[in-house]
Amino acid sequence: MPVKSFRFRLFLFATYLLVFPFFLRRRPRVERRITILAPPAAVFPFLNDLRNWPLWTAWNERETINYAYGATTVGEGAEQRWASRRMSGVMRILKSERDERIDYELEMEGGAYQIVGRLELHPDGACTRIVWKCAWSRAANPYRRYFDLLLRWIIRRDFAAGLDNLKALVESPHEAAA
Repeated sequence: MPVKSFRFRLFLFATYLLVFPFFLRRRPRVERRITILAPPAAVFPFLNDLRNWPLWTAWNERETINYAYGATTVGEGAEQRWASRRMSGVMRILKSERDERIDYELEMEGGAYQIVGRLELHPDGACTRIVWKCAWSRAANPYRRYFDLLLRWIIRRDFAAGLDNLKALVESPHEAAA
């Protein structure tokens, strides 16, 4: 009797794994928010200049990343090339609205993977509410959505850590004195 029960449970589990991806989000996206005790004008330079991103993003905390920059590093058209032991890519600022938002795209592995993102700054009294979001292409294969699920978890974690780092950097007394 226990063997039949085990087989039945195994059958249910396999059926679940085969059917579940059809119900996952087809257009994966991630969004994180934080409030920083500073006006948008104090936060915006950290976002608009790609040379400042390694100071606050969590991406280079896992491994060493080498950065190279295009002719423009600030605002619309700015480009950052990066390479680590495992991956390489290019990040470009597509649109920059002073003290309001940054739109960017991230290409990895020669364009095999693309993510589009936005950082929005919303003034809130003496504070700035930042919304960081991104999305990537729809997974045509429903079983690739398992990978998207993992990627969403990783990006959520990195966005949260990056926003915490940005908050600490902008609110630090050293930055206030500068």
